[in-house]
Amino acid sequence: MKLKVILGIIIVIVAILGVAAVFSGEFNIVDTPIVEKVVEDDIPITEEIDVAPVVEEVIDVDLNCMGTAQCFAGTVSRVIDGDTIVVNDESIRFSLASAPELQGFGGMDSKNFIETICPIGSTVLVDEDDGQVLGSYGRIIAQVNCNDVILNQELLDASLGHLEERFCDSSEFANTSWAEKHGCPTGN
Repeated sequence: MKLKVILGIIIVIVAILGVAAVFSGEFNIVDTPIVEKVVEDDIPITEEIDVAPVVEEVIDVDLNCMGTAQCFAGTVSRVIDGDTIVVNDESIRFSLASAPELQGFGGMDSKNFIETICPIGSTVLVDEDDGQVLGSYGRIIAQVNCNDVILNQELLDASLGHLEERFCDSSEFANTSWAEKHGCPTGN
């Protein structure tokens, strides 16, 4: 349902922008753009120019998220450490899962593990934690799905991180099977 609403809003915005461009004269309703040149004696000459089609990357991910906070698909551009990645220029911190610092014991192992199961260039689904929408140090706190796995869960299942139990009372993901398996009380 969220996807339909978002797509509807996008279509309305595109339609409004298109109508505005037509009435402002910035858009030419023909197949080939026309450019006006001024040559000697200030006589304008029009000529057609070739324009390459614009190709936009389409990320095909089912935006089936929990709750009402941000939910978006994107591409991983960097793995910062075992519990933080960069997606669409946004720093994403894994909800409820914490990895050792890079300089600490196991820090590089957890980072390398995340890079292995979700390499740079992978498409991910970021589902922001409704209970932590204020983020942490400028990062979005979320459950991250990549290559058909939940990175938060995989980090914990591999014993390369630990559950942040102090957030079980506020996280929307506390009742997921992976969070309960790793220590969030059932029925939060």
